[in-house]
Amino acid sequence: MYLCLGLTEFSDETLAFAKQLGVDYVKICGGHLMGPAQQGVLPADGLQALQEKLDRFGLSLAVVLLPQGRDTQYWNARLGRPERDQEIEDVCETIRVIAAAGVPVVEWTWSIPDVWGSISGDNDWGRGGARVRRFDYDLVKEVPAYPGEAVEAEEMWERLEYFLSRIVPVAEETGVRLALHPHDPPTPYLRGEARILSSFEGMKRLVELVPSEANGLNFCQGTVAEMGIDVIGAIRYFGERDKINHVHFRDVKGAVPKFDESFVDDGDTDMLEAMRAYHEVGYRYAMMPDHTPRIAGDSPQGHRGRAYAIGYMRGLMEAVERTP
Repeated sequence: MYLCLGLTEFSDETLAFAKQLGVDYVKICGGHLMGPAQQGVLPADGLQALQEKLDRFGLSLAVVLLPQGRDTQYWNARLGRPERDQEIEDVCETIRVIAAAGVPVVEWTWSIPDVWGSISGDNDWGRGGARVRRFDYDLVKEVPAYPGEAVEAEEMWERLEYFLSRIVPVAEETGVRLALHPHDPPTPYLRGEARILSSFEGMKRLVELVPSEANGLNFCQGTVAEMGIDVIGAIRYFGERDKINHVHFRDVKGAVPKFDESFVDDGDTDMLEAMRAYHEVGYRYAMMPDHTPRIAGDSPQGHRGRAYAIGYMRGLMEAVERTP
């Protein structure tokens, strides 16, 4: 396993910052290279140009995230509309582009409301008054779906299987691993959508839906903690089956229906035991912080918060790798 940093802009200062932290790998959002609509196929020349710039700073691409927002690349596939077939072709060709660039993992999401309903902004809920994200299901559970977007669980599973059964063969052919992010927040319903990937059982069904080495999880540890389940046990279950293809190493206080994000060392999970579990199951892909608290004096990109998380993660990695 190796440290990774998610980047949304690629200035010389940002790339130098990543390298100065001792990070050699980065994750990008593919939509940033696809124009304002984030539709169609990821352009190979744009990806190559970015890789050339990363290479000048000694950085490599470990993960590319497919576009995830409303009306982006595979939006109609989530809604089960006829337009999904062309969208799936676009995703398949995008996977080929990413694979040809030597990137090992493609991250993706499968949700209509996506990460919605949280409270953030100007607050002091974190340790020492740090700004963090908060979620309270009672405040949003009655909000209705947009017209035509409500969906029950089995219908969403059918749509997901239709999509997955077509992209997995391409991932297999090209040697790419797929990493699906579970639903955050992991509520039973959100804006009329049955959240099928909001539990251990949902994640298990996902990796069994289309059996393949290519079909796996982005194990967002914070999201799994939000489910209120045994996080360490889940790492071992999916890790022992080689179904973890990417990791977001973060934590929270509380669980659905109400939780706050936290510093990596200030949540409810034993993070040393979590890191030990990844090491013992032989996890071998990227691991990155995600949604870090905003520290006093931080930049808009959260440089201080992310530096703290990376340093803590590096210490845990060294501890488990050096201990018999």
